[in-house]
Amino acid sequence: MKTWITYLAATAFGLAGTLLFGDSGLYQQIMYTATALFIQLGGFILIPIVFFGFSSGIASLRKDSLGGTFTWTTTLWSILSTLLLVAGGAVVFRFFPNVFPASSSAGSESSIIGAVAPQSLSTLFSSMLPVNPFYSLASAESFLLPVIVIALLFGFFLKPNVEVIRPAYVTMNSLSETMFRIAHAYSRIGHFMVFFTSSYWFTRLQNEGTIFVAGFFLVMLILSTLAVLLILLPLLFSLLTRFKVNPYKILYRMIAPAIAALFSGSIFFSSPMTISHVRHNLGCQKRVSATAVPLYTLIGRGGSAMIATLSITSLLYAALGSMPSDKVIILVALASALFSYASALYLGFEVFFITIIALKFLKIDLYGAEMTLIALMPILNGFGSLIDSYIAAFGTAYTCQIMGVKHESSYRDML
Repeated sequence: MKTWITYLAATAFGLAGTLLFGDSGLYQQIMYTATALFIQLGGFILIPIVFFGFSSGIASLRKDSLGGTFTWTTTLWSILSTLLLVAGGAVVFRFFPNVFPASSSAGSESSIIGAVAPQSLSTLFSSMLPVNPFYSLASAESFLLPVIVIALLFGFFLKPNVEVIRPAYVTMNSLSETMFRIAHAYSRIGHFMVFFTSSYWFTRLQNEGTIFVAGFFLVMLILSTLAVLLILLPLLFSLLTRFKVNPYKILYRMIAPAIAALFSGSIFFSSPMTISHVRHNLGCQKRVSATAVPLYTLIGRGGSAMIATLSITSLLYAALGSMPSDKVIILVALASALFSYASALYLGFEVFFITIIALKFLKIDLYGAEMTLIALMPILNGFGSLIDSYIAAFGTAYTCQIMGVKHESSYRDML
């Protein structure tokens, strides 16, 4: 059975479990423990996939002189998608403004901010430069940049342009294929894990309760997400590929990784599924899917930036009691876009991180009002991760199309 069907079925079972047993403390603890374990499992699988796949992919791209094309296409998609999405978020708020709801975490101690986001921009940039990259590789379960940097160095010098390097290139390529088989198996059993993550997600929202009395804000988030998925991303993709690829085929063929991203709110959990689905469902070459998808975990966070834009402007509306000016909305959108490129520093808290850093950068003091975001992080970060997973899928398909290495994948061959 196709994964998009099994993942949707797992979501339905997760919702049913919450409705039946959501009030049970034991059930909540089981769902929390299982979700935490599965997210760690995703990281355990993702790190070797990135290291071996990214290294062999870069070497292969250099061998065929495609490194330049890969670089400019991924960079262009990253910039355009991020700017388009934050602009969309700004437009939605400008014409359909909503006050951010007061959640159960409103008025909480702001000391937690230090554990999630750096207290200064200098701290932010210094944390992006690990002192010992090999130690970072061993402990990178919460930060992918060191792994990608090391893999990039390996791949750059792994180009098989001399005979003595060729055995190492073949070995790395074989290990990469092994990692893809693991990712394939991980995707096949992903519906089992989605049952726990979705149930935990629904349980947290049920216990919070805020979202059920803040209908207009929830509608704004849902409609914004749908507009991005059904209009903005397909339109941008079609323009860049000159309407040669049906973008809506990509939408439904990547439903399973998107569901995993929504309910886990974690790129660690969903990226192995995205990498595998991009290869099998979209017909992208292994070397592109193994390099582009991990890269977009760093530079393809336009979805998180858009949700952060909506959150910040709604917070300002609630705190000030009046509509922010157009200039302020534009500055918030641009700051969110800028700091989305550093949000991979705090996986699982991307929207909160972007919000806090953008407010600091713009010198906006909400006197702790931003703490109300914490209780709504499942839905905020979930929607952001959902969109980010599609950004990675569309971006990878775009790169393959420009390179001329995208192949049609039949429905029977889909995961």
